[in-house]
Amino acid sequence: MMNRDKIQKIMKVSLCGLCLILTGCSAASMAHESTFESAYENGEQEEPVNIYTSAASVVIKSVNEQDQTISVYLIERNENKTLSYNGATMVQDKYGSSMSMAQLMAGDVADLTYNSELDRAGSVTLSGDAWSYEGVVKYNLDTGKGSVSIGDEIYSMGGEVLAFSDGRTIGADQIIRQDVLTFHGKGHEVVSITVDKGHGYLDLVNEDAVLGGWIEIGQTVISQIAPDMLFTVPEGTYSVRLTSGGIDETREITIERNKETVLDLKDIKIPEPENGAVKFEIIPETAAVYVDDEKIDTAYPIRLSLGLHQVTAKASGYDTLSEYFQVEGAMTTVRMNLEERDSTGVSGNSITTSTSQDGRITIEAPAGVDVYQDNLYKGIAPVTYTKTAGEHTITLRKTGYITRSYSITVPDDNQDVTYSFPNLDPENAEDILGNYTVSGNRLIKETVSGNTISGNSVSDNSIVDRN
Repeated sequence: MMNRDKIQKIMKVSLCGLCLILTGCSAASMAHESTFESAYENGEQEEPVNIYTSAASVVIKSVNEQDQTISVYLIERNENKTLSYNGATMVQDKYGSSMSMAQLMAGDVADLTYNSELDRAGSVTLSGDAWSYEGVVKYNLDTGKGSVSIGDEIYSMGGEVLAFSDGRTIGADQIIRQDVLTFHGKGHEVVSITVDKGHGYLDLVNEDAVLGGWIEIGQTVISQIAPDMLFTVPEGTYSVRLTSGGIDETREITIERNKETVLDLKDIKIPEPENGAVKFEIIPETAAVYVDDEKIDTAYPIRLSLGLHQVTAKASGYDTLSEYFQVEGAMTTVRMNLEERDSTGVSGNSITTSTSQDGRITIEAPAGVDVYQDNLYKGIAPVTYTKTAGEHTITLRKTGYITRSYSITVPDDNQDVTYSFPNLDPENAEDILGNYTVSGNRLIKETVSGNTISGNSVSDNSIVDRN
């Protein structure tokens, strides 16, 4: 009996202990859950926050992978901006596929999100509503009117349109009609232009044997050869054919963008002369010139048989002048100054009173550069010469500086017109033009002097190339 009572007491004690244990666990669990809910309700748990609250439509200018920065032009704000980026920055094409920063090209139109306080890019997506025309060769670019025609369509072109060549920014007026372009735009507005294929220069030296003859540079340039010419040629490799008075020579050349290629013709064997080249320097330039009663164009030398010839020059407001000259060798220069009828005469090499009805072009700046129009040498700026209406290519050249070309459209009227162009950049202009291309590679000055192919050498005259 006693044993039974003890057993019952022990069981009661055990059951009470078990209840206390279970009650304690449940209370602790309820307390923990209550604390978690309270913490959640009080906002103690961190949630992700989007810090890239600014957005803009932009033109990509350059990417510097070394510094992890991207330079852009904000179209609507007319503002340039440089932003940092990191591995978390999302880059996509217009279809939503991932890209790398290095794949972005100068001139691309993109939609950008960024943090304006941190100057940090959040995402860069090529714009889905932007268009581009690549490899365009037939276009009419009018920077003066701010328009461009591509095929049958005419697009507006704001004053802030960006143009790029070799990954660096250039002025749109440095694009000439021989360049091959890619246009980027939105709606009916061009916002950026990329030069796919640019131009370089061909300089003939020791060319006396072919003066007055003809040069054919592939199918691109066909021209009569005058002294001191500088040919503007699309970049590429060409066969150059030179013909003149029994001479028929072919050379191979390579034209590189913004570089000057020198073609040395001193090795051409000159046959026994049956005729000679004659260059005319007539003042005023507007004079009509006749040789042996045949009218000639004095812009280029002509070839005449050896012996005596007669030249006559006539100009409105001037006395007609005739004289004889002898053709004896490879080059003869005939100089004539006509006297004005009102006896005001000429002072030095410039006309003090002009009665020309054709108008004149003056290239005023930059001073001291050699000026070429459509490959023909015009003199050292400031220089003035007879105006001819239409589209022309003006090339500016100076030793130690990068040669530049510009397209101009000259109106068909009798008015004088004056042009001033930006100063030429020194040959070490990578320090002036900016340090980085779109791929993040530093612009370098490539030295190629000493490379000679069939008597041709390339002068160290520019900066290239982005790799």
